[in-house]
Amino acid sequence: MNAITEFLITLFESIGLYSTQNGLGEHLRGLDIEGIDYSNQSVYVMVFLCLFIVNLIIIFNYYFGILNRIPFNRFLWWLSNVIVGATILFFVAFLYANNDLTTGNIYSKLSVTSSDCVGFGFTAAIYSILWSLFLSVAIKWKSSVNKKVPF
Repeated sequence: MNAITEFLITLFESIGLYSTQNGLGEHLRGLDIEGIDYSNQSVYVMVFLCLFIVNLIIIFNYYFGILNRIPFNRFLWWLSNVIVGATILFFVAFLYANNDLTTGNIYSKLSVTSSDCVGFGFTAAIYSILWSLFLSVAIKWKSSVNKKVPF
């Protein structure tokens, strides 16, 4: 695995909402169904790409798109956009992990439960909120109407 993938793994596993050793973390790294090699695509990378793109679209739409209007320049509108992005990311991460669990496309000796999949979803949602906040602070000053939101 390359350095970026290792960084993403460390980032997601640092919160600790799901099992990493001999659990969901091993599967998300790309462990194959025989448990021999990490030859599958890392789910961490796919979820991070979704996190990056979905929140980028939502925040850019808020500051420069359709929602860059007077009625939407309130904190609750911004927060609702962030929550929509976090919800989307929760479901993307949860479904990536849970689909493999329910179809049996996971190494059988790993101890993975559906609560681990929920924990992975919440981890993605937390990083979605943080990424949205970072993007908002970085780009809000160029917005014509929403430059004072969220603070």
